[in-house]
Amino acid sequence: MKNEQNAIEIQNDTLKKKEALLHEIRQSTEIFKAMSDPIRQDILMMFMINKRMNVAQVVEQFRLSRPAISHHLKILRQAGILSSIKEKTEVYYSLTFGDSVIERLKMIVHTAESILNDPAKMHE
Repeated sequence: MKNEQNAIEIQNDTLKKKEALLHEIRQSTEIFKAMSDPIRQDILMMFMINKRMNVAQVVEQFRLSRPAISHHLKILRQAGILSSIKEKTEVYYSLTFGDSVIERLKMIVHTAESILNDPAKMHE
């Protein structure tokens, strides 16, 4: 009886972890979408080298139009990966990858690891 109750508690705990993982993944959809595009990945790498750039500086590195680059920058900003600040007539972007983005990704990895290492999986 006690073994059955313990098994049920372990399964309930695993279910809660799976629900938490799904929640974190769904909350991170914008981050994953932003990082899924090869152009945005290249832009992200540029910002790891050049800490601060405006649209014209980014456009110089690509064979894309200014509106196309602006669109990619907007998506990265909306996902919380880039931040922007307007100075006079120019908007400058910089890598944020703020604590919220990093913490969210860490939480996904941590939760997934806890599910994979769950003792309840031994009995499945």
